[in-house]
Amino acid sequence: MMRFVVFIVAWLLGGVGAHSSVILSSVTDVIKSNETKEMQSIDATVFVFAYRLMKESEKIFQPMITSPQQTMQSLCGFPVAHSRQLIYQYAAFYDTVLEQNIMAFNKELSLNGTKREGVMTAQILEHLHTHRKLMEKAHILNLSADVVEAFLIDENLKIDVLLSKFGADIAALVFDTFHDADMNHMNQLKNMSEDIKQGLREKCGPDSELEEQFSGAL
Repeated sequence: MMRFVVFIVAWLLGGVGAHSSVILSSVTDVIKSNETKEMQSIDATVFVFAYRLMKESEKIFQPMITSPQQTMQSLCGFPVAHSRQLIYQYAAFYDTVLEQNIMAFNKELSLNGTKREGVMTAQILEHLHTHRKLMEKAHILNLSADVVEAFLIDENLKIDVLLSKFGADIAALVFDTFHDADMNHMNQLKNMSEDIKQGLREKCGPDSELEEQFSGAL
């Protein structure tokens, strides 16, 4: 359909000869240029969305990691065994939830509904994968809060460096695609705290499989 439209435009402007071939080429170049800019704008928008989600998640989980027993007792109303490992485990799981939300947003914005992420989005997703692996390791090894927080500080710094690296591009591109309708996705930020707490409340009850896993690791 696009090629047909380009052909008609070229024909109207100058016929189907050597002159129209030049026009056809120039119009196609303009379309490709606009598509490239649109893809870059989408990439920048998804990057900002991912950055906000990751930072908000970290802000919620950080005090939980520092005080796991108090957190789980507050949520459940009674002491919970292996509170620290439960929080590590859920933090790793929630990284998967974040990635699914990011990729769904990317697909919704992208041309032709493609799932392929842009350069900026791909790089911040690498940091999300690193964070998930860290939390999985913390869960399996039952790492202390001090050790985990040291790793998280380092990883957060790397994400901020990445933001600085793309800062100029983001400022120039992000608002080209971030319309009011997209703000519905940002409501996830408002609901994230309760969403995480509710997920942890579901861990309050007995879980024999989880208990066996922890017992075997001790």
